[in-house]
Amino acid sequence: MSPTAPAPIITPSGFSAYERAALRVRNIGCGGVSRGSGFAIADHVFVTNRHVVGGAALLQVSTYDGRDITVNAVGAVIIADLALVWTKEPLPATLQLALSNPPLGAEVTAVGYPLGGELTTTSGRVLRYDRDPLGSSPLQMMYNSAPIEHGSSGSPLVDSSGKLVGVAYAGGGGQYVAVPVAALTQALKDPANFSNGAGCD
Repeated sequence: MSPTAPAPIITPSGFSAYERAALRVRNIGCGGVSRGSGFAIADHVFVTNRHVVGGAALLQVSTYDGRDITVNAVGAVIIADLALVWTKEPLPATLQLALSNPPLGAEVTAVGYPLGGELTTTSGRVLRYDRDPLGSSPLQMMYNSAPIEHGSSGSPLVDSSGKLVGVAYAGGGGQYVAVPVAALTQALKDPANFSNGAGCD
């Protein structure tokens, strides 16, 4: 864990609540295998990126302790690079959403499974809010300095209290982009923001 990461509340298993909420996602489809991350927001629902689950013939999901989770349904968000996934089994922990986007300079921590490997945390700060560099959303995205790699797409970004403030989806060159929590909250409030699935992206 980065020395600048927020001090987590450690559970008896030795993992913080936000680490226990993070999920490893493996997408078999679209002509190959891709990897990503996600995080639980309810007992049977988790958030990831639309491009992580796009075109999946099979989604393999596992928890911090190696437990496999069965996927029931996927809904893609059409206003940002987000998707909701419903599961059969209960998820081990959930993240509480922050009430608003973090201010510039606020510390954030990304929690995910880069390259489909071990659970990893990295820390940085909010740099600015600006347009979506991929052009997939009209909403402003959150640029930050918490490093992510391939397989970290869909990772939660949490603030110093462990609340969800963003969803990582792109980056490089010292600047990494996340869907801010206000955009996620907006999507969750309106079912019209969802389609029934996600194609290859």
